[in-house]
Amino acid sequence: MKKALAKDIKSPFTGGRVFLVEDVETQEFRKERYQVHVRYYVCDDTGEEFNNVEQGDMSCNELYNQYRVKHGIPFPDEIKAIREKYGLSYAQITKIVGFGQNQWRQYENGQVPSESNGKSIIAASNKSGMISMLMASREEFSKAEFSKIWAQVMAAPDKEEKDLQTLLFYGNANRSIYNGFSPMVPNKLEAMVRMFVHNEKSGVVKAKLNKEMFYADFLHYRRHGRSISGLQYKAIQLGPVPVHYDTIYDNVEGLQKEIVETNNFEYTLLKCDNPNISALDDEEKKTITEVSKILSPMTRQQVVELSHAEDAWKLYKDSHNLIPYVEAFSLKEFE
Repeated sequence: MKKALAKDIKSPFTGGRVFLVEDVETQEFRKERYQVHVRYYVCDDTGEEFNNVEQGDMSCNELYNQYRVKHGIPFPDEIKAIREKYGLSYAQITKIVGFGQNQWRQYENGQVPSESNGKSIIAASNKSGMISMLMASREEFSKAEFSKIWAQVMAAPDKEEKDLQTLLFYGNANRSIYNGFSPMVPNKLEAMVRMFVHNEKSGVVKAKLNKEMFYADFLHYRRHGRSISGLQYKAIQLGPVPVHYDTIYDNVEGLQKEIVETNNFEYTLLKCDNPNISALDDEEKKTITEVSKILSPMTRQQVVELSHAEDAWKLYKDSHNLIPYVEAFSLKEFE
């Protein structure tokens, strides 16, 4: 258990001091037990515990994400993408897969499907599976509506292929604890990179940018149960870095590169004058701004040394293994 004075909040009970407590609890979901990180406040005067919506969401997200990954159940955005691939309404796809009324809508909004419904959703993601279910449910539709749906399904791609940009940024990574359970969205990743580079007014080297990305992703996971970028990280000599970081920075639109030579050493400064960060939501921008405020004034070497104090680097540096996002809860900076 970690307990630290919360400097920017007062007790809603007495107006006095408040401590932020971080701990690990075993929670049960559908008769299965999972280890979940919890964060809550404690009033120093009364001992009363309380939390905010953000803290509750973080614990729920971590719990549900572990269940989804264990049972191969798609995430809400993935479920939505399946329906949109075939151009179907909620009513139509619900009839096809045999769910209750509006069940699919609820899954897109975050409700966790049962194992059996999860298997049906996965089957529907494959064109052959969708065709089989559509044929079995044809009596649910008029002839005209069935013909229209049939044409839409047949026009859908046989297999979802990752586009080139997704492959360049993420490789063949899967959604898991190693990418912060986040969708892999290139335009969001690009916006994150541009915002960090823009905040470094005189430019930033890749070694420092790597640490800024790491701290923002892991801090966001600790607070919200998901990363911003969906990137995987590994520990190398200079600290935590995104996998494929060279490929990433070389392919982000809107970055300028300036070659600088000092003491016979040549390096590249990344700059960004007019960043497009519309793909980021307000909470993501808030996290990036907070990290930038602390790390931007530091030198590259200072940021590297800061990252070397983190368990996320110390425990994985010798093996160069991927760093699981559970290490977000061991961060010494941004406590």
